[in-house]
Amino acid sequence: MPELVEVTGEGFVPGEDVAVALIVAHTDATATGHARTLIDTGHLAPVLAEGTGEVVLLGRVSGTVHIRRVPR
Repeated sequence: MPELVEVTGEGFVPGEDVAVALIVAHTDATATGHARTLIDTGHLAPVLAEGTGEVVLLGRVSGTVHIRRVPR
C-alpha cells in the first residue's frame, strides 16, 4: 500500500482545476525573461520514492500558487 503525503493550500476559486507539480530542479530566466531546463529522467524516481523536493499547487483560473516542501 502506498504511503500518502497531504499538501494543502487555500485561496483557490471553488471547483477550479488545481494543477499539482513536483519540483525536481530550478533554472534562471534569461535577460529576455525566458526559462528552459532539461530534466534527467533518472532524477524523477528519487523525488517520487524518497519524498524529497517541492510540490506546486497552481490554480488554473485564479492563478493562485502555493509551493510546499514535501515532508520526508
